[in-house]
Amino acid sequence: MSSSIISDAAKQKVETIRHEVVSRAMEAAYELRSASWYVLRGQGGGRRYRVPHTRRTYQASAPGSPPAQRTGAFRLSWAPRVTAQGDEVIASIESNLMVGRWVLGELLENGTSRMAPRPYKERIKDRALPNIIAIFSKPY
Repeated sequence: MSSSIISDAAKQKVETIRHEVVSRAMEAAYELRSASWYVLRGQGGGRRYRVPHTRRTYQASAPGSPPAQRTGAFRLSWAPRVTAQGDEVIASIESNLMVGRWVLGELLENGTSRMAPRPYKERIKDRALPNIIAIFSKPY
């Protein structure tokens, strides 16, 4: 009988820790989103263009630097996501903003035949990593 009580208590503790891991993964996903807002902010250092149908101009990003913000749609399109499968929990952010039939984020990250890459993913991870480590380092 006493081994049954210990077993039940252990199972309950394991379930509590699993719930805590998922909760912390959501915090980590929000840290990634905050980092994306920081990395994808502001003007670029590249060429100046006219905003279509206006007299205003904006400065695009230079090749090799993160994408510049013109309308803010790409920057705001990132949503946090947590996926739990068995013992694996994955915290991520994703943007499904489309340009024609392509995902804008992939076009910017990898470039096209007419545009050099504007890498941003590693910068987002690097900015968020210290805070994510702190989230998961707290005692359970």
